[in-house]
Amino acid sequence: MDSLSALSPCPAPGSQLSADEMKLLAKLEEQNRLLETDSKSLYSVSGVLQSPTSPKTFSHDDDTWGRVIKEWDDWSKRKVGQIKVLIRRGVPAHLRPVVWQLLCDAQNVSASQHYSDLLKSSCPAETLIHRDLSRILPQHQLFQKLRDATCQEPLLNVLKAYSVLDREIGYCQGSVFIVGLLLTQMAEEEAFCVFVRLMKDFRMRELYRSSMVELGCCIYQFDSMIQEQLPELHSHFQTQGFHTSMFSSSWFLNILLSSLPITAAMRTFDIFMCEGLEIVFRVGLAVLHMKQTELLKLDTEGMMNCLQHLESWESDPDGMIEAAYQIKYSSGRMKQLRKEYTSIKTKELEDQEELNGLSSENKHLKQRLDILEKRCSEQLVSQMKKELEESLLNAARSQNTLKEMQTNTLQIEESSSTVPDEDSAVYLQTELISCRLREAEALTGLKELKQHIKDLVKKWQWQQVHGGGQQKVSSAQNDLQVELLSTRLKEALAQAALRESRHKLLQLQTEDKIHSDQLKRAEAHINSQRDHLRELTSQHQDLRSQLQQSRQRFSALQYKMQIISKSTTSFSQTTLKPSTSASLEHNDT
Repeated sequence: MDSLSALSPCPAPGSQLSADEMKLLAKLEEQNRLLETDSKSLYSVSGVLQSPTSPKTFSHDDDTWGRVIKEWDDWSKRKVGQIKVLIRRGVPAHLRPVVWQLLCDAQNVSASQHYSDLLKSSCPAETLIHRDLSRILPQHQLFQKLRDATCQEPLLNVLKAYSVLDREIGYCQGSVFIVGLLLTQMAEEEAFCVFVRLMKDFRMRELYRSSMVELGCCIYQFDSMIQEQLPELHSHFQTQGFHTSMFSSSWFLNILLSSLPITAAMRTFDIFMCEGLEIVFRVGLAVLHMKQTELLKLDTEGMMNCLQHLESWESDPDGMIEAAYQIKYSSGRMKQLRKEYTSIKTKELEDQEELNGLSSENKHLKQRLDILEKRCSEQLVSQMKKELEESLLNAARSQNTLKEMQTNTLQIEESSSTVPDEDSAVYLQTELISCRLREAEALTGLKELKQHIKDLVKKWQWQQVHGGGQQKVSSAQNDLQVELLSTRLKEALAQAALRESRHKLLQLQTEDKIHSDQLKRAEAHINSQRDHLRELTSQHQDLRSQLQQSRQRFSALQYKMQIISKSTTSFSQTTLKPSTSASLEHNDT
């Protein structure tokens, strides 16, 4: 390895390395390539120490770490607990590249031989990687050495190569911090090999899956630990609507590298390379323990800012590790929480599958409904057209009937104007009265003539009885006869005049009766016409209301036709598969 070849012997205070040890360190790279270790045997060891101290004491000298590196195969199989204690106390900075590669068995990564070929392949996530690098690199102290454009190229290459190698996972934003940290310690290809091992053997690949099942499990476990060990803070989180995932998801995805200061982040990553994600739970809970009083006074935004920038342990990473191993952590409890989360997730998946089935069935029914609505809309349109035509015909008939009624009303009004008016009736009554007066006068004159005749007869009779001579009698008789004849003539004339007057009176009475009858009939006809006119007026109003209702229905039908035309247009834009449409039509039939 290039990093190992660059190492120089560094004697510890008060000690001097021998010549053999100097040669050993010089040849360490060649020996490391020949080592064949089982990374899982180191990663899956149970019964970890609960504190950074150990009954056995070890020196942090290069001599000790030199022996560990030299005898790595033996140490990784038989002295796992001692390696953990050494790593918790800190890995020398100049030996980190070698130790990290040994911890994850990066020498045996087969993809390292194809690294150059992977870089030549097209990367769908390249644009997204460029965007994240331009946003993350200038802001975080971890990338101080990578802010130069020439130094950014290795970071981009490693991320691209892995996204091409593992297309199922591709690129995740949290990997920027891990790859960036690796590149500060080793060369580009070595960092790629270490990252491949981390993704494969350290649960990182499961954390980066798009389904986020593993990440959800870690968050569920972490939230349960907070509830058990920090119930007051957990209650405050719930009161503020502050879910644990809002800050802990980034802690798991980038192993706290985005939040811790660089010195503390290095120590945390050392332990992560040896013990896995357990250190994230421990350090996370230690952070919440330390900041609990402060967090209880903050709102959601304040708590988010507080937990994103953990600068308090920059000068005391040993204190952070010590506090982390004061946290209660039980592997059995973690397994139990994983089972609980798995059962919850299984139930959610079953519910989701059921929901997807219902959604699919609903979609299918909606498609059928759209087809049926289209058919119904066509029938409705034709029915509406018929109703519209009938409404128009009824409206036309109503208008014609109204016009006929108006014409009849005018005719009735004109005919009523020809009926004898009140003046003509008064004239007839006056004439009848005058005729009756003339008849009365004629009767009176006739009575006088009869009385005069009677007087003359009496006088003639008396002359016959008491007359003085024949001549006188004859002359008087003649005179009486002449006078009697003239009187009878007058009587005859008077009778004739009386008959004429009676006849005229009868004529006038007849005419009066005729006119009276005509007047009564005219009044009855006028009354009937008035009643008919009232009926026509009522019918006219009814027809007007019907016409108005027909117009309203017509406008409503027009509006429905517009809506149907729009829905038909939108429906025509959605294409259905011929087989589906045919099957649906067959089922509907």
